[in-house]
Amino acid sequence: MSGRAGLRPRRIIPAIMVLLAAAVATGPARSASPAAEAPAAGGFRVPPPARTILKNGLTLLVLERHAVPLVEIELLIKAGSAADPAGKEGLASLTARMLKRGTRTRPAQQFAQEVEFVGGTLESSATRDATLVQGEFASRDVEVGLNLLADMVQNPAFGEEDLSREKRLVLADLASGLDDPAEVADDAYMAWLLGAHPYGRPVAGYTRSVPGLTRGDVAAYAEARLVPNNAILAIVGDLGAAQAAQRVDKYFGAWKRRALVEAKLPDPAPVRGRKVLLVDKPDATQSQIRFGNLGMRRGDPDYLPALVANTVLGGGFTSWLVDEVRVKRGLTYGIRSRFDALRFAGAFVVSTFSRNASVGETIKVSLDQIRRLRAGQVPAEDLDKARNYRAGQYPLRIEAPDALAAEIVGVELYGLEPDYINQYQKRVRGVGLDAVKRVAARYVPLDDLAIVVIGPASQLKESLAPLGPVTVRPIDAATGPY
Repeated sequence: MSGRAGLRPRRIIPAIMVLLAAAVATGPARSASPAAEAPAAGGFRVPPPARTILKNGLTLLVLERHAVPLVEIELLIKAGSAADPAGKEGLASLTARMLKRGTRTRPAQQFAQEVEFVGGTLESSATRDATLVQGEFASRDVEVGLNLLADMVQNPAFGEEDLSREKRLVLADLASGLDDPAEVADDAYMAWLLGAHPYGRPVAGYTRSVPGLTRGDVAAYAEARLVPNNAILAIVGDLGAAQAAQRVDKYFGAWKRRALVEAKLPDPAPVRGRKVLLVDKPDATQSQIRFGNLGMRRGDPDYLPALVANTVLGGGFTSWLVDEVRVKRGLTYGIRSRFDALRFAGAFVVSTFSRNASVGETIKVSLDQIRRLRAGQVPAEDLDKARNYRAGQYPLRIEAPDALAAEIVGVELYGLEPDYINQYQKRVRGVGLDAVKRVAARYVPLDDLAIVVIGPASQLKESLAPLGPVTVRPIDAATGPY
């Protein structure tokens, strides 16, 4: 979900991966398991997870998958970088990093050794919406994994020496990130679009904010946010639901419930007219380009129609943007559009790069494709292709246990319908041209745009002026605040 989602890398797991047939129960399964439900005709079916709420408010979701002796564990705390206090940007991310640095009962080295001894993994990170702890263990060692995870969130040590080390690492990451124009462009776009809104801040914080974060800040954040009544725990894999509930109660039952201020963010203001941020990178031979406006929250009923519309526009290799900008015009090697839908708001963005001399043409040709979409000029063949692509990719996208765990947690976090996963294909295939035209007019901008370009200002400023007022910033100030 740098300042981007910040989730852990995909892990290498045993060669016998959970295949699609196992993930969606399309073949013979043990009769004792919920996975034995037959798939819907012409589609796939994931049985609903067993849902339990512990006395302390922790929501537990368990989905049995017995094909491979592995268990995926995902704990989501409903607070991320958007909850960082002003002036303490990066606090949620730093707190997440510190969860791996030992507990009051296990020093950092011992903690890491216990995870490695059983061949497991435990990683923690933060996104704009959440703090995540994700782990994977052999089913025979799941009790070890739950014990360690519970210790992480209930007894974090937050040692001063470890805190100083992690802050140095964060600052080094922020400095090295300036060498990646694409990463800078992504964070600068959110800042330029959203301004002072909490979603506009980089998840990792600023070089000016991270040095001032203290152990007291981290401990206070954990005390207020890392509480069971603000958390969802998903378990997917080779473990029965009843066993999982018993073990979770054993290790997490003592986690103390606390009074909680419900997270709520203000609605961000959309950009009116056009405004251009030019981030000066004098040595660049090509420029990174981002433009768009506000999108939608993840729970918006229009999310799936918007996903189909975006697939036509720039959400796949055969999309209009790829065909026109890359294949026919040769203006770039890569272009896409996407909706970054978050819990309380979201953004729409077109992302690409081009030679410096072609920046203006690249933006113009891209906007021509947006104009087509908003006018509803979508051939039936293109709409069918987009619907079939999205419907067909969905089971593959959630087949791995970690992806499936993230999906069921997302359904809970975003307040989606309980049967969202099984209705996904039907609803995507039911998106018609009228719906595509409607969501494009509402969410895919043409005249109101926040535009970010990273390249040599001396070459680009004059050519960008026709698009709107141009603000020039050095690259080390690209992510705001604005």
